[in-house]
Amino acid sequence: MEQDIGEGKCEKGSHNYLYIGTLALWAEQESGTSATKGQTITEQVLQIMEVILLEASNQPAEKFREFSKLCGDKDQLMLLLDRINSPFVRSNNSILQELMRLIPFMAFGDEEKMTALINHFKPYLDFAKYDEEHTQDESVHIDCFCVIAAGIENNENGNKLKDMILDNGIVKLCIDYILQNSPVIKTLLPTDVANWKDFLEKPSLSYILRLLTQVRTGVAGHTPTQLVVGSELIAVLHKLEQASSDQHIGTVAENLLEALSGNDKVSEKIEEVRQQTKAEKKKRAMAKREKQLGALGMMTNDKGQVTVKGSVLKQMDDIKEETGLTCCICREGYRCQPQKVLAIYTFTKRVNLDDFDNKPRKAIGYSTVSHFNVIHVDCHTAAVRHARGREEWESAALQNANTKCNGLLPLWGPQVQESAFATCLARHNTYIQDCTGIRDPSYPYNIHDVKHLILKFAQEKSFSQESGGGGRQSNMHVLPAMIHMALYVINTTRSVGREEKNFNNFITLPKEKWLENSYETEGALYWTVMTLHIHPYSMWKDTKVELLKRLLVLAQARYQSATGQPSLSNKKVLEYSVYKPYFVFFGIVDMVYDKLFKKVTVPADSNWSSTLADYIRNNDKPLIESCDKVLRGYEDELLPCESVAEVMDVLGLLSDIPDSTAFMTELMSSMP
Repeated sequence: MEQDIGEGKCEKGSHNYLYIGTLALWAEQESGTSATKGQTITEQVLQIMEVILLEASNQPAEKFREFSKLCGDKDQLMLLLDRINSPFVRSNNSILQELMRLIPFMAFGDEEKMTALINHFKPYLDFAKYDEEHTQDESVHIDCFCVIAAGIENNENGNKLKDMILDNGIVKLCIDYILQNSPVIKTLLPTDVANWKDFLEKPSLSYILRLLTQVRTGVAGHTPTQLVVGSELIAVLHKLEQASSDQHIGTVAENLLEALSGNDKVSEKIEEVRQQTKAEKKKRAMAKREKQLGALGMMTNDKGQVTVKGSVLKQMDDIKEETGLTCCICREGYRCQPQKVLAIYTFTKRVNLDDFDNKPRKAIGYSTVSHFNVIHVDCHTAAVRHARGREEWESAALQNANTKCNGLLPLWGPQVQESAFATCLARHNTYIQDCTGIRDPSYPYNIHDVKHLILKFAQEKSFSQESGGGGRQSNMHVLPAMIHMALYVINTTRSVGREEKNFNNFITLPKEKWLENSYETEGALYWTVMTLHIHPYSMWKDTKVELLKRLLVLAQARYQSATGQPSLSNKKVLEYSVYKPYFVFFGIVDMVYDKLFKKVTVPADSNWSSTLADYIRNNDKPLIESCDKVLRGYEDELLPCESVAEVMDVLGLLSDIPDSTAFMTELMSSMP
């Protein structure tokens, strides 16, 4: 029987592990070897020690103090710290990192050892001296201290060491350095980069920011430290996060601010400073825009549209006003510029096609979100060209409400030439390749992309976690454009017939293979989205109950096993929460058919895919209004449901499934 950590295996084994690790490092240093075998043994010993010490550190402080006595005294801690100077350790960075992660655990619970640990590194934290002149040894020791700080756990034992770091003035040392060396802040905007160049290039700065950051388990996860740093440095750090440098100071400063945001008071200060900058940027941009328009004899009206000054034009009664989508720069749409390609700023990231894919190597796809800011492709190109010194997407973020973006999803307007649209679509595919590494993003990837978007709604996930902007409404509005992109490729490659055959193979699959199919990328979720692209509303009505069955079996199977199973281990009907995301997913597709595409009528000489593509192309304003109806149905009807019977009623399935309880019971019991 395994004994308690504090009373059994850690007490008996950790002391030995400490000596084994120390002796292994010592022996390899003396022999001068750096063979792979020796390196692997040392890493294994250090990793075992880390697991044991991490487990032990979660004990109460009193209990851990007794355990700490078995982990050696101050002299043995100093012996381990002295290994930093070992040629073998210096030549093997992974071993050095492992060793530094162990050091905090060896010091926990013993004030003498924690003091010795801090005092060992304190002489190396003379940042002014380091800026003037430093050796490789000094760089290694400062880097090691950063790794040690990152390894301090957020528990009772770790917080005592963090308190000592704060009490010994190390945090104050970092704060004082930044305050003494940073230029006077005259504006929060990054318009005085030249004044900050010398400060950004100081060798100590990156180490100081790293030391203060250490997200999750490091110093920045310590409330007293957060308050101290937050009271002094928010404005300076905000300036730094907007800077570009070879040492990636901007990224490190941004990470530090995110770490400090864990404290509500500090988070409010950070948000206040960022909002001030955002407002100032907007104010300056509008002033510059008005000045440039004035020089051209133009102005903006109350609606934000560009108009031409002059008494003759003012007397004209027939002034065109846009009623549909408009460019966020020139404020013109299809009425004023009917042949210009409009596009939507998007943010795409690399993801698994399906997280439950049970293949040894999961297939990779991508997921797209948007803040639904529309722009002429020509206006985007011109804005990038005029934004000297800024990368394309950094410049585009200004047009995209300060939301990250890496793609321009084109819209095929009623009078836009197909060649112009196709060129912009190819350019968008290149953007996708650049940010995901997928060489040929063909239409199955587009279907999966739509699937991922609807799943975010179904699972109530954030749309702005990575991009920083865009919510439910923005991403519901972008849905028809994503569907149109897939339809265009399906139609131009003449793939409708093939996909109809594949769908038929899926829907007629024997029940014995339903579970296996639940762990494939082209499963029930994929085909529920695909049918939206290839089948009319009438076909959806005929097959939707079968599709719902497949979705519910998939939900039951994936809840019981994430990797696949030959049969359901539990055939009882589970709680509604298990099935809810899949009912909502099904419901959104049903509402897209009913509220977005209900008026689509297929002529005798055409098919659903071609007709639907033309409808989306020519009805941008009605589709936006219908998307709002789908969103209201999703929020007001689907999400509040708390039982299978209630959601069946909302989905209008009671005529097909009068008894929801019997339906669910019979469905699950019929599975292998």
